[in-house]
Amino acid sequence: MKHFDYEEEFHSRDRKQFRKERKIAQKTDRSKFKKTDLEVKSEETAHHLQRGRVISITGEGAFVDFGEKTVLCSLKGLMKKEMGQVKNLLAVGDWVRCNDDGAIEQVEERISVLGRTDISGRKEQLIAVNVDQVIITVSVVNPPLKPALVDRYLIAAEKGRIHPIIAINKIDLLENGDEEEKTFYSEFLAAYEPLGVPIISLSSEKQIGLDALRSLLQHKTSVFSGQSGVGKSSLLNAIFGFELKVGELAVKTAKGSHTTTSAELIPLPGGGYCVDTPGIRSFGIWDLSKSEVISHFTDFARFSKKCKYPDCMHLNEPECAVQKALEKGTLHPHRYASYITLLEEAASGSKPTTWS
Repeated sequence: MKHFDYEEEFHSRDRKQFRKERKIAQKTDRSKFKKTDLEVKSEETAHHLQRGRVISITGEGAFVDFGEKTVLCSLKGLMKKEMGQVKNLLAVGDWVRCNDDGAIEQVEERISVLGRTDISGRKEQLIAVNVDQVIITVSVVNPPLKPALVDRYLIAAEKGRIHPIIAINKIDLLENGDEEEKTFYSEFLAAYEPLGVPIISLSSEKQIGLDALRSLLQHKTSVFSGQSGVGKSSLLNAIFGFELKVGELAVKTAKGSHTTTSAELIPLPGGGYCVDTPGIRSFGIWDLSKSEVISHFTDFARFSKKCKYPDCMHLNEPECAVQKALEKGTLHPHRYASYITLLEEAASGSKPTTWS
């Protein structure tokens, strides 16, 4: 927009007319909606506002827990100007401050974020915020275990300052599964256990591993996230006796039915909270760089030290020790396949892979 030299205009034109035009210009100047301005205003007025936590978001607004009551609140108009590259300005887990009319005037700084690239590839979609750990929920057989999806969550957790835990559900299906499925499961454990990320094998149907997961959830705020149909809600029902809606997997397509329609922050018996989220069909890491991909694959380090070139990308370079380890079988193919997929995604900035 046009920028005025106010002093020159003031002396060269009719004062009354100028003031009128200046008022119009200031009304249309979007700069007054800058985040820094809003933060200063919010800090000045914060002590007059009620503090609460967003427990769910619907088309009608955000349900905010103020301790003694839960109120359906709306986002103040000025704050909606601040979307930027974030698809949703609010997320489950946000601490907010609201006025007496139920309008959210301030969103407090987040200590952690679990987000992904939205389907357009142009914005970040926040899944949950201010959580301690993400339960990366996967399954075996139906839907099948996907190592590349696990790696996406692991990187997103690291970027968002969240502790990851891998929960493999439906292991009871391996009892009648073929040998190939059992081998794939064993290979996954062999490839991922050395990373130091906790892995729990579970069955909500046969009550396997539930006590171990329950102990990890106590007194923490956790978000359950994963592909549709892996049994996130079923696990929470089995562990805590909840009655969250669950659905059957379509036999022909092996696709989940999205029984959880929106994320919700749920208090846990004995202390702690969990966020049950809708199943994802794609998961792209927001603003992923090549260096982040390389640093994530720490298990490559013992081989990459012997590469001929210090900046080796482990693709087609001569005398690449990572490639040699792959050929010898000392580096698992699952790990290398994930590495290549993520490296290509970081290089091209492509839309996230669809997983179901």
